[in-house]
Parts: sequence; structure tokens; C-alpha cells
Amino acid sequence: MTPRIQLAFHIAAAFAALGASLPSHAQVQDGSCYERQEITPSFALDHAAVRPAYANGCIRDISGDRAAVLLPSALPKADGQSADESLPKHAWGFLDENGRVAIRPIFEAVRDFRHGLAAVRWQGKWGFIDKDGRMAVRPRFDALQDIAEVGLAVATLDGRHLLIDRQGNPVGSPFDEDVYSVHLSDGVPARTTLKYKREYRSEAGERRYGAMGVIPERPLGENGLHIASNAKYMSGVIDADWNWVVQPVYDNLSVWRTEGPAIGRGPAGWVMVTTQGKLIGADQHYTNMTAVGGGFWSAGVRNSGDFAILNDDGAVVATLTRQDAETSGLYADTIVYEASGNTMALVPGRAAPIALGQGLRVSMDVDAFLLFVDGSKSNAGLLTPTGAWLRAGSDHDWVSRVKRIQLEHGRLWISDSQDALLNVLDKDGKTLLTPQTLQVVENRRVLPLPATATNAPLALLGPAPDARQRDEAGGGAGVILSDGTHVTDASWVELIVLNDADEERSEGAKAMPFRYAARTSTGMVLLDDRGKPIDLAEQQHIGIFRHGYAPIYGDGVARMIDVDGKVYDLPESFDAQVVAPGIARYLKTAADDEPWGLYDFVAGKELAAPQFRSIEDFRDGQAIASMEPDRLGIIDLQGNWVVPAAHRSAKRVNANLWLMSRGGDDKYQLPAAFFNSQGLALTPFEPGLHVTRSHNGSIEAGNARRRWIISSDGSGALDMQDATFSRVGNWMSIMRANRQGYLDSQGNWQIALSPLPGTPFQGSPARALRVDGGATQVIDGSGKTLATLASDEWRWPIGSSMLIRHTLANGRRVTDYADLKGTTVLTVEGAATEFSDGRAVTVLPNDGQRAIDTTGKLTGPAFDGLGAYREGLAAAISRNAYGFVGHDGEFVIPAQFLTVSDFANQRAVVSTEFDSRIIDPTGRALAQVRTVCGIRTLYGSAGQRLWPLRMSGRCGEKAIPVTAVERIRPASQLEP
Repeated sequence: MTPRIQLAFHIAAAFAALGASLPSHAQVQDGSCYERQEITPSFALDHAAVRPAYANGCIRDISGDRAAVLLPSALPKADGQSADESLPKHAWGFLDENGRVAIRPIFEAVRDFRHGLAAVRWQGKWGFIDKDGRMAVRPRFDALQDIAEVGLAVATLDGRHLLIDRQGNPVGSPFDEDVYSVHLSDGVPARTTLKYKREYRSEAGERRYGAMGVIPERPLGENGLHIASNAKYMSGVIDADWNWVVQPVYDNLSVWRTEGPAIGRGPAGWVMVTTQGKLIGADQHYTNMTAVGGGFWSAGVRNSGDFAILNDDGAVVATLTRQDAETSGLYADTIVYEASGNTMALVPGRAAPIALGQGLRVSMDVDAFLLFVDGSKSNAGLLTPTGAWLRAGSDHDWVSRVKRIQLEHGRLWISDSQDALLNVLDKDGKTLLTPQTLQVVENRRVLPLPATATNAPLALLGPAPDARQRDEAGGGAGVILSDGTHVTDASWVELIVLNDADEERSEGAKAMPFRYAARTSTGMVLLDDRGKPIDLAEQQHIGIFRHGYAPIYGDGVARMIDVDGKVYDLPESFDAQVVAPGIARYLKTAADDEPWGLYDFVAGKELAAPQFRSIEDFRDGQAIASMEPDRLGIIDLQGNWVVPAAHRSAKRVNANLWLMSRGGDDKYQLPAAFFNSQGLALTPFEPGLHVTRSHNGSIEAGNARRRWIISSDGSGALDMQDATFSRVGNWMSIMRANRQGYLDSQGNWQIALSPLPGTPFQGSPARALRVDGGATQVIDGSGKTLATLASDEWRWPIGSSMLIRHTLANGRRVTDYADLKGTTVLTVEGAATEFSDGRAVTVLPNDGQRAIDTTGKLTGPAFDGLGAYREGLAAAISRNAYGFVGHDGEFVIPAQFLTVSDFANQRAVVSTEFDSRIIDPTGRALAQVRTVCGIRTLYGSAGQRLWPLRMSGRCGEKAIPVTAVERIRPASQLEP
């Protein structure tokens, strides 16, 4: 929105329509008579207005026949709390519409009059006064909003919001602790907007709120500590009870590595906070601090230029000079540097540097396994990721012959220049292969295997390449076991791992003993985890073990075996596949449409007759199954439906939860819902459901409209409605969206709170607008929908008899005016305002602004800015100054002011840079307030001083006529 459009809208709206008055203590600059305001859109659908850049300052806008004014205090001793620090011994009072003192200046702060009452602060507490200045509600509240048309106001007492009536009596129910603010609008019933505090909820259900001055941001370690900030956005560390263990005096404490310490800059320099909450470096005045790899931190030492190297516990493990640092290199998490001619290494987990020797350099680097050479380029030693230093020599004579290193599944395989295997190292520097195994593997194919368990084999061996060697006892294929020994057999052509790697990696999978199949010239032999044959006859085929069972085929019969080689018969079938421990899905024939059944081959009985189009693997006793395409459900081990086959897709979330989706045209927006393992739907079906899992196992799901926190055990789902939430360590951070409802005069909800935005009620009978989805509804006082408009762009400005909508037609902006039934009665070009006094204002393509009449016809000249007509006059801008024009567009009051109010009851308030005035429709000043000798002074229409009654010293006799006004600076030249 351009500044000119903003200007047109803010004038057209009239501040009374905003439903709020400015707090008096927002005054700025003791010598100026204008106030800077933030330009923010009005809430919801009230109108298109924005607040102006400046507001009248020395005299506030007239509201309820009274204008707030800051003048020298009328109290005999005004040495207490001042209404404005820049104007000592001043206090707030009120002028009448003719500029006379109606209520003497005695208050610390005031709000504008609304419906006969004004909120005032007296001795630090707020109450209400009437137009005669009498106390209507004694000051006892910590904060107080304007009285609304419904006869209620929002008060704050001891941090809680409550409703009071015109006598100060509490009405209705107190608002909950999680309510951050409450705002009442005019209209009956009163639109009430609730904003909520950020809530932090523990896993045990404890609730705390960010407004308490402690805002957790992220966990620090696993001991219940959290980095948090205070109300001044300074960082510290709190414990599980939210007590500060490190005071919040640091700029943005941050964690660079998961589960690592935090660092930040404080008043005395950079510090570290360990995961135990220990503060490091507070007395060292470090000039900077940064992470170095995954195990160290570099801190600049003040004055010396050196660098202290700290570990994650905050201990200084080394200090490097700038020259040392310039020679350093980072290899994975290991730091290598030169110090006094010696090559040093800092390895995570080591309390001190490791001296490697003189003049060494890294020649090979594989994931922190470092091979060093000396000045003659001869191998000097091998350093492991844990700091084991294997120096070339008698103890490790093979190091001198290393030419190639390769990391396989966390182990380092080392070869010489002829690619002969020298050995295998673990991260601690232990050589894993025995001399006998090294001799056997020579010239053989070696297939390294993943280290899925401590007793996992290291590798599979191919047979010896030479036929003569293969015929020898150790010449066949074999396996290198976890202890570095080997097993081979002359009859073994190939060894096959029978463990299912995918199954072993799956969540919740049970460990299964290692099994191999040795292929021979006549069949396959089952081997145990030590490479010994299991008591099972040679088979033509042995399949992969799943759920502890594997299919075998021999002598023309298909059967199943367990890990001990026990054999189980299968029913007569074409195909059988293990889907659960002891259970197989099977097909009777090879027909394309043959259904699957379930068979318990351990018990030897059928569980479910063939009827399923598909059955997936069982986990935790349940599996996805289908009857036909797009008819998926969940079955148990007996083939019974837990979740009916009425879904397009299914996804296992955990052992207790399923995410089921229905059909739809958009595959990314399929309606989905959560079901537990008992088949109970925990959520309704919602499109585009996004699912995440927290560290404690709970499931978070939602879309743009709804959100849930779902228990990992499937016991229930907490409906978060449209709140946003995230995990902060052991706490759930929850931010509820605003809610609106409508209150009656007794403080009861006449229309219940909901997330749907609406306008205040107005007119007779009272009506309001409410937006639901893409439509605008016209509602009555009970919330009943009377009409629905097929757009959510309609607005209803306060005081307007018509609805307004701004749209684009053929690339041009137009404004539609409609009645409450949604019938368009007028369309005009440009972005136009509501009508008042038979005129509206529209923005032209060149950004100029002109009035239009009730037929939509342009009238009068264009202005830089044009406001709403009130009592025959409209504020207008010419040459960056405000004046007032009549219906003919001619200036009645010249453009000479920085800011103005609309006319009401033949009065308006205007301000220059140095004074504020109350004027009549001719522009005649009835009163003026300006600063004289550092004192806010009130003058009457004839220039006579009205307040203060006496002025000391040489200021006492000065009479300053109202017409004597300094040169007015354009608004564009003022400081923002």
C-alpha cells in the first residue's frame, strides 16, 4: 500500500471507528505537538483504514466532548510521579469542546472519553471519571481499557484480565490465565478479541507461560537444562524448575552441535555453558569463540592473540599461538598443528595434545584415520579417531608398508602397494585379523560386511583363485569372523548371508543369530554364526530369514525352517512367504487374481482363508491388507479387520498408530486420519495432514486448519485446534490463534468464541460480518447466518450503510458497494472508501485522490490526500500540509497543519510542529496549547493565557497570540 493510499484511508476512517484511544503517556518530545504512530492495519474487517503517521499531541482529538491535554499540574505539590519525564510537574486533564479547562490536570495518565467515562491513572492505579471529573470507579486496577458501548470495560488486576461494568463491579467469568490480552469493540453485543500467551506444557501436564519473563528456546544437553531468554531478549540457562542457573546477560546463547555446549557473548566477553550448566570463561574475557570440528572450541585470548582450545566440558586442552594456529589443519574432528617444530594432534576425548614427532605431515585422511609421513615421505605412523598412535617400527612394522587405506563400515582396511591386505583396524587402533587369516585371504576376493552387532562377521571370503588351492582344505569360500579368525571349506563355492539387512534396521526389530548358506556343487548347506554346519540336510535352495524363519526347497518340497534348522510343513500351494513369526501368506495357484490366505506353519493350521488381494508384513501383530485397489485396511494375525478395508492408503506410524487416507483427486491433499491399534479413529479425516515425531515419541499432526498431539501409545489425541506448537526440549511450546466472540451486557458469551474473524455489530437491527472459509456471512445477534456472500473480501466500515469490496476487473482496481444481502448497488473505479456526507474518496491511477458522489461520478479536484467528509468538510493534503475543503473541493481552511482530526460537533483538533489547536469550521482557533519556557501553556481564542494561572520569572508577562505561528515544516521533512 502506497503512503498516499494509507493517508486517504486513515483520514476516511475517523479514529473513533478504531475503537481504541491512544494512551496518554505515549507523548514524545516536550517541544513538539505531534506524535509518531506505527502504521498498522486495523483488525479484521472493520474498515480499510490505517493509522496516520502523526497524531495531535499537545491537544488530543476530541472524544465525547472532551480533549485530553497535558498541562502543569493543578496539585499543590506535583513532585511525585510525573505524567511525562520530559515535562516535569505536568499532569493530564481535559478541555471542553471550546478549549476551556473542564477537568483540571491532576492525573498521571488518561485515555479518551468513551460513552461518558474516561480511564485515568491516579497514584499508579487506574479508574474511571465522568465528564465532570468525578470518580465513577475508584482507581484500583493495574490497567484499564475504554468503556465499550455494551457498558463493559476490560480491567487488569494482579496480572489477570476481568470485565467490569460502569460502576467497577466484576461481571461475567474471569478470563483464563493463558489469555494475554482482551479487547472489546463498540456494538451490541460487543465483539471481543482474545489473544493468548505462549504456553509451555510439560510431558507431565504442567503449564507455564512465556509472559512470565522466561522463554525457553531449546534444550541444553539431557539434564533438563534449557537455553532461555528474558523479557529483554537476553539469553541465559534455566533448570527444570525454570530457575536461572546462568543469568540472562548474554547475547543469543547458541548451540552449534546437537548435545553440545552453548556459547555466547556477555558483558565481559565470550563464554561457554556446558551441558551440565557450568559457566566457562566468565573471568577470561575471551574476545571470540567458535566451534572447531565436532569436539573442540577455539577462544580468543585477550591481549596475547593466542587461542585457547577447549573441549565440550570447557577444559582448556591446549593453547595455540597465532603462529601455531596458522599451521593447523582439521581432519574430521582431529586438529593437527605444529608447535616448536613438533607435530601435535588434538583428538576429541583426549585431555592433552598427542606429540607425534618432528616435521610430520598428513598424507592420507579417511574419516579421522590419519597416515603421517616424515620429511623423506616415509610412513611415520597412523593415528586413529580415538587418538591411538601406531608408530611405524617393530611393534607395527606393517605401518611402513601402507599404501592404501579404505573405510568399510567403520573399520579401516589397509593394503600395501600390491593391494595385499595388511590388516583391519578398529577406531581404537586394534588390529582385527590373525596372522593365519591374513595368510588365507591373500589373493582372494574379500567382501566386508556391516558391523550390525558386536559378533558380526568382518567379511565373506571368496574361494582361492587357483583350482589346486580350492581343492585343499582351506581353499574354498569362507567367512572372517568377528574375532579375526576364519572358517573355510573346500566344498564351499560361495557363502551367502541369510540375515535380512532391511529387517534388522527396521524400528523395533529383534536381533537374530547370524546365519549363512554355503553353496556347494550339489546344493546349499545351512551354517551358524561361527560358520559351522547346522543339522539340516543339504537343500536345493535356502532363502533369506524373515521373522526368524526362512523358506527351503529340497526333494521337490517347499518348507520352512527356523534358525536352528527345524523344519515345518506348508499347505499345498503355489507360493508361501513369511509375514510374521511362524506365519506365512500363501497362494494356492499361479492365477493372476488368486487371493492370499494366512497359514500358521508352526501350528499347522489355516488362520484366514484366501480372500485378500494383498497382505503386507506383520509387525506388532498387525498388517496392511487389501480386498481390491483403493480398499485398504488393517488386519490382525487371524485375518480379522481392525481398520476396515475402506481406505486408499495406509502407513504404519508406530506399534500403536496407523495413518489412513481416503481417496481424492490431489494425491498431496488426500484426507487422512489417525487410528489406534484397536481400530479407534483418533482424529477426523483432514486433507494434507502433515506428521512429525517428537523426541519423546509423541506424534504431532496437522494442516493449515487443525492440529493434534497424538499419544504414542494410541490412547488419545489432544485437539490443538489451530494452535501452532513445537518441541522445546521436554516442553511443548503452544501458541493459540486469536479468538473472537461477542459478549452481552452481563459479560456472558452471546456468540461463543471461535477462530472466525468478524466485525463489530452495528445498525438496527444489529448485524455483523463473519468470514468463514472463502465466504462472508451476515449474522444477527445470536450468530445466525442471514446471508452468505461468495467472497471473503467484503468489509463493513463503521458507520457505513453499505458493504465494500476492492477487486480487480480487467487488470484495473474497482470498488463494489453492496447491501447486507450482498446485492451490488454501485461499482466505481479505484480503491474507494465508504460514503459519508454523500461523498466517498477514490484513488486515481496516478495515485491522486478525488471525491465521488453517490452515483460514482468524480467530483471536485484531485488532491495528494483526501479524507472523509464530516459536517461538510474533509481533510485534504496540499504541498505536504493538511487543510479542509468543502464539497466543491475548495479549501475553506488553508493547508498549513502537520496533522488534523475530522470535524465532529463543529470542532476539530489540528497541530503544527509547535502547537495544537481546537478550531471551528471557519478555521478560527478557540484554544491553543504550545510549550513556553519548557511549560505546556493553554491560550484562549483571544490569546489570553488560560493555564497555568501564573508563570514565574520573565515568562510571566508573555502573551502569545494564537495567530502567531512559526513557519510550518512539511511532514516530509520531519524525522521519522
